[in-house]
Amino acid sequence: MGTNPLYKPEDSHGAGESPAVSWIRIAKIYPPQDLIVSSMLKSCGIPFKTQRREVSQLPVSIGPLAEVEILVPLNRADEARALIEEVEETEKE
Repeated sequence: MGTNPLYKPEDSHGAGESPAVSWIRIAKIYPPQDLIVSSMLKSCGIPFKTQRREVSQLPVSIGPLAEVEILVPLNRADEARALIEEVEETEKE
């Protein structure tokens, strides 16, 4: 996965990460859903990283500037996607 200069890594959760771990983007979401997803992944012990677009000159994040990418190790992607689907289904109810 190439690095995008507009995206800045925000958080990295997961003790003892190996540098050889392949990370994959599993979702592009918006606040406040990012907090819910992050909490669920953390509580289930799934390592994850979040990346946000930030423009320090603009104090407000709207539209594409509010996007949050969730990345997880490739070997945990299916499990993490299932959790995100649960969150989305719960929000529809």
